[in-house]
Amino acid sequence: MPRKSPDQLKSAGGSTPAPKEETVVTTPAEAPVAAAPVIAPAAPAPASMQGYHDADLNGDGVVDDEEKAMELEFRRKALEDQDAMRDAQRKMAWFALGGMLLYPFAVVLAVFLALDQAATVLGSMAATYFVSVAAIVAAFFGGQAYTQSSSTKKR
Repeated sequence: MPRKSPDQLKSAGGSTPAPKEETVVTTPAEAPVAAAPVIAPAAPAPASMQGYHDADLNGDGVVDDEEKAMELEFRRKALEDQDAMRDAQRKMAWFALGGMLLYPFAVVLAVFLALDQAATVLGSMAATYFVSVAAIVAAFFGGQAYTQSSSTKKR
């Protein structure tokens, strides 16, 4: 859901009156005369806006300045949390991918240092390790692809 500017929020809230239109009626003498203003009927509020708003904490039907500030702070925190979660997931996936690429070097290093038992253990763990790390990386990149494809379908 794209963020709205303050002007869009004001117009979506229905707090601004509908614009008044004036019609001009011409008489047979072609002299313009201002007629009574025609007021467009107010559109009914969508179902999501009827009743109490989520930001109306005290339930009085009015979202005052304190409640607006609290709602904006809540939304800002939620966006920061989502951003931090995405950063943590990205770091985890890249760390797992780096470990997956460096794993063979650990086996070679164990052989080079004449640690035959360590090389054997690392070699026997390789199949499980690579499948597990590949699942972590695939889940991250698959989730990213799904999120991007679902967000483009909404537009």
